[in-house]
Amino acid sequence: MSSPVSGLRPNQLLAHMRAGETEVLYVLGNHATPRHVDFVCGTGLFQSLWFDLEHFDIPTQDLAVLNMVARAYPMTTIARFKAADYQSVMRVLESGVGGIMCAMVNSAEEARQIVSWAKFNNPAPGANEVVGTRGWNGGGVDARYGTLAAADYVRHQNNEVAILCQIETEEAAAVLDEIVAVPGVDGIFFGPGDYAHRIGKLGQIGHPDVIAVMARLAESCKRHGKFWGTLGPGKEMFRQVKGLGAQLICPGGDVRVMLNGIRELAKTFAEE
Repeated sequence: MSSPVSGLRPNQLLAHMRAGETEVLYVLGNHATPRHVDFVCGTGLFQSLWFDLEHFDIPTQDLAVLNMVARAYPMTTIARFKAADYQSVMRVLESGVGGIMCAMVNSAEEARQIVSWAKFNNPAPGANEVVGTRGWNGGGVDARYGTLAAADYVRHQNNEVAILCQIETEEAAAVLDEIVAVPGVDGIFFGPGDYAHRIGKLGQIGHPDVIAVMARLAESCKRHGKFWGTLGPGKEMFRQVKGLGAQLICPGGDVRVMLNGIRELAKTFAEE
């Protein structure tokens, strides 16, 4: 569906989250290539793509190309990275992503700083629009190379680009309600792998202590009108986190597909 302003489209992920729907998220890191993006988008099986810049080196120029490929489909892109400075946030946003997933956010202060870096100062903000201190550049991919009116561009970036903070540590879990409540934070993505690791339950993403934090997060997000997501590898885990209220669920991505695919292929020549 096209936006009334040429070149701008409503954020499908945010629309689905606000409607209480669930989206399935496919993650790319090791094999984040234009052809892989085209293949996954073309299957029609996923609604959003997660580009993992935290653990993999995906330069912003390459990220922009990946976003251009995804743009041909009804797909929302999210880039995960450590939002430790203004320039990192700004460059990722200007690549044309539909959302940013900020790794290892441990306090409400960090979340507020990220929001400030990500939002423009709109002289005429709409109802509930959060503004910030983002530096101006109207010539990037996200501004359709200077073809958008400044007011339309600012309004779209402030309202139609998702900001997610990741809660992955004991420090963050202790103040999760404060992080969730930060204006401008649209949702939370819980990192069960890192959290389990931090509390000495390495690899046990379904451990009761991990699930307990998700339950607390679910309650907080519901109370503050935010959405949350997490990993859901395997049918059992997927159903469990969905039952807890997760709306944005990642069952896996490129690495899992490669592993499962090569094992399936090997069955054709394995000895009985």
